[in-house]
Amino acid sequence: MKTLHILTAGLVSAFSTSGTRACRLQTFARRVAMPLLLLGTGLLLVQPCSADSGSFSKTGSLVTARYLHTSTSLPNGKVLVVGGQGSSNQYLASAEQYDPASGTWTATGNLATAHSGHTATLLPNGKVLVAGGVAANGVLAGAELYDPASGTWTTTGSLASARYYHTVTLLPNGKVLVAGGYDIGMNILASAELYDPASGTWTTTGSLATARLYHTATLLPNGQVLVAGGYGNSLSVLASAELYDPMSGTWTSTGSLATVRGHHTATLLPNGKVLVTAGINNSDILASAELYDPASGTWTATGSLATARYLHTATSLPNGKVVVAGGADFSHVFESAELYDPASGTWTATGSLAAARQYHTASLLSDGNVLVAGGHGNGTLSSAELYAEQPAPGALLNISTRMEVLGGEQVLIAGFIITGTDAKQVIIRGMGPSLNGVGVTLSDPTLELHQGNTTLATNDNWKVNDQTGQSQEAAIRATTIPPSNDLESAIVISLSPGSYTAILAGKNGGTGVGLVELYDLAQGANSKLANISTRGFVDTGDNVMIGGLIVGGGGTAKVIVRALGPSLAASGIQGVLADPTLELRDGSGTLVDSNDNWKTRPDGSSQQAEIEATTIPPPSDLESAVVQTLPPGNYTATVRGKNNTTGVGLVETYNLQ
Repeated sequence: MKTLHILTAGLVSAFSTSGTRACRLQTFARRVAMPLLLLGTGLLLVQPCSADSGSFSKTGSLVTARYLHTSTSLPNGKVLVVGGQGSSNQYLASAEQYDPASGTWTATGNLATAHSGHTATLLPNGKVLVAGGVAANGVLAGAELYDPASGTWTTTGSLASARYYHTVTLLPNGKVLVAGGYDIGMNILASAELYDPASGTWTTTGSLATARLYHTATLLPNGQVLVAGGYGNSLSVLASAELYDPMSGTWTSTGSLATVRGHHTATLLPNGKVLVTAGINNSDILASAELYDPASGTWTATGSLATARYLHTATSLPNGKVVVAGGADFSHVFESAELYDPASGTWTATGSLAAARQYHTASLLSDGNVLVAGGHGNGTLSSAELYAEQPAPGALLNISTRMEVLGGEQVLIAGFIITGTDAKQVIIRGMGPSLNGVGVTLSDPTLELHQGNTTLATNDNWKVNDQTGQSQEAAIRATTIPPSNDLESAIVISLSPGSYTAILAGKNGGTGVGLVELYDLAQGANSKLANISTRGFVDTGDNVMIGGLIVGGGGTAKVIVRALGPSLAASGIQGVLADPTLELRDGSGTLVDSNDNWKTRPDGSSQQAEIEATTIPPPSDLESAVVQTLPPGNYTATVRGKNNTTGVGLVETYNLQ
């Protein structure tokens, strides 16, 4: 077999900044010798870089739009959202549960009283305690218990002092500490109380040295509770911090923050230190962050966020990092998110929220993802999103095909399918002159994109939009993967879920080896690339048909790859490939699977049942197919004619997940 020297995959790495997705392209090209393996310069491995280790994707929307609500992760893996304020700023009594298995929300029992500004605590017995808050008729002292088994609420003992915007901490002894907040007269409180689940009653405990609200409370590994910052009397912002000792029921002062701050977040790190981020001082929004060391009782500065913000959320991830999402400054609500690495003390941008939001909640799920729900942005939000540290498992991030492009019906025709609910931003590239080591290339490729009988876009040379005469160079360069030759073609477009066809041809009837490829530029969208089917002339040698795909994320993708020929004649296509064969190889050139006739494996055993179970077996017994579960990586599917025959063939990959 002739050996083809080609360039291996480059590396595309992506990061996000506030409201903007961008990517950085790092190319580690090296020449290797292997039989017809990759797709020349056209196959790029797309993975998140170290500065983009996560992404947000939409999930089911709340039954009721709300902000200033609470969210609580339940032992059964579901998340309970309670109360808050609705789209007309009305107080809500409703509650709902999120089921990660289905990605949906369902209503559950209502609170006895509609309110916001309350706290919610998961008790050791699995019930959820909701305490205090503000309602239409004033500040509440009442408390209620939610039973996940029955989905109902029952009243429990009332607080000694009505309060809202207080903090709550579950202590190691099972009791619940409530501290500070506003009272009914909008006085800032120094008082604190303990709830005993065994008796259902509250008792007062030692008072804070300083009255405060919009502060944070963090349970330390030694069983003490750290309260830091917030607003004090006359709404002055505080730098002071205090420690509560459950053994004595008293508070003692500890080291003060370097910066006065309220509306900040506090997160316990795996090393036992507490990370305080951003917030507001007496006049400005803060980007700074500090670390509290319980061993010394002191605070030290750590890396600052890229964006000053308050009203954000901060969530500790299973890998020890902390993701901060959303929030606002005095004039903007943010969709940006940042990731803190305790090992380096630095922040890096990560995937952005689909919706800018403040007053939202963030809950760590049992699978390590983070559920962000509701809040206020462009109005009160019902939307919810999932933050994952990698793209969705098994996602097809890039699909492409290289082959000989002839004229007439023997141009390269690529059909693809987008599934889901969201529009997906993609770039489609038509390559020719920049392909290396593949014989005679297509000297001037043209590209058309169709949906049904409608032409959506066309392009000849990628720096010019042929339909409007306006340059699309900036949009294509912003993807960081523009074609390297001015004569090559590209289209950047947002596509709704559906079926599409891209046609790659030679200008003025030109012929040669060409490549069409599709990249997912919106991995966080609730949609995915589910299928690509490419039809064209299958020649011999270097000019066989080669399809490429990339599996991204931390999981596997189950796919079926088909090579068709004889069944194309039913569509009136002339000169079809009479007996196609198929090889699937991984990025190192190792053969993963091969097939000649789809009902039988190379060893003679039957795979008919497995292929038929996909519901899309090839129509002709002479056509080929393989079903494989593929780990993340890049793969190529090569279609040839048996015994070096030629003709029009089709290679296609379906994501079966």
